[in-house]
Amino acid sequence: MTYSASEMRSKLPSPHTLNAFEAAARLGSFSKAAAELGVTQPAVSRAIAALEAEVGEQLFQRSGPNVQLTPKGAELSTLLSDAFNSLETLFARWRANRDRGSVLLSISSSMATHWLIPRLFDFRQIFPNVDLRFELIAGAIGSAPITADLGLRRVEPGQSAEPDSLYVPEIIQPIASPEYLRRVGTLGRKGARRPHTLITLSNHWCDWQKFAAESGLALPTEFNEMQFSDYSVALESAINGQGVVLGWLSVTSRLIRMRKLVGAADAAYSTGATYNLVTNSAFPPSDLVRKVRAWMQKEVRAELEAIGKSERLFAAACNIALGTT
Repeated sequence: MTYSASEMRSKLPSPHTLNAFEAAARLGSFSKAAAELGVTQPAVSRAIAALEAEVGEQLFQRSGPNVQLTPKGAELSTLLSDAFNSLETLFARWRANRDRGSVLLSISSSMATHWLIPRLFDFRQIFPNVDLRFELIAGAIGSAPITADLGLRRVEPGQSAEPDSLYVPEIIQPIASPEYLRRVGTLGRKGARRPHTLITLSNHWCDWQKFAAESGLALPTEFNEMQFSDYSVALESAINGQGVVLGWLSVTSRLIRMRKLVGAADAAYSTGATYNLVTNSAFPPSDLVRKVRAWMQKEVRAELEAIGKSERLFAAACNIALGTT
């Protein structure tokens, strides 16, 4: 006599009796099996008794609180253990594949150099199977990424941005190395030891005159100037004690947290614009892209909270950025 697949399945014991048996056999105790399954010990006993009645074999030798597998029970336990282990391996592979893949991130070279690359070890701990790739751009631009999965973009005041994309509001504040400030002093301080050197970006919308007008900072009447076309190079110059640079909090938070750069004046300029991690408009973001974005947002928020508590000159700026003012 032959049986169809559905008839064969109908002749198998019920899943809950097999689950109870597998747990009791693996743990050697009905009580421990009950605790693992979240049921009572009598419920496990009844399930195993029902299984024994259904298969027509005694599966356990019972002696007080202790139980021991019979030869038939050991045979069934081995088969079920292999099946359960295979299922666990399969589901683990599915979970790993769900978080496996690549994310192409479109950011400025300064953001990559000074914010993200120093965190790659931490990123690998959380996303061990993710290939993070970079599309470096000269500066943060307004349009959504065309080829990348995720891009850091500047959103003008009044412009709309996709929900959950906020990275940090645009806040600018003068920064310099601790060694430079010990040598020259802070900006706006009367009787500077020597002329300040102001590091500027060529052809940038926010130069020192614009910053001074918006923030109320009084620039020194005499100063030297260093000009760069790349913000990453400008920051490196400041780190090396060569002058004061305008610091965009979206890029410099880690440098400030590590005290490679510190506040060079009490003045700050909150432009009303924001930096947002926007996704590719051509297709909806994957779960992995959303997770990477959430990780970046969490990282910068934790950093700003720490800076606001430890760096007096940045307290107001961090409160604005965190929305706690």
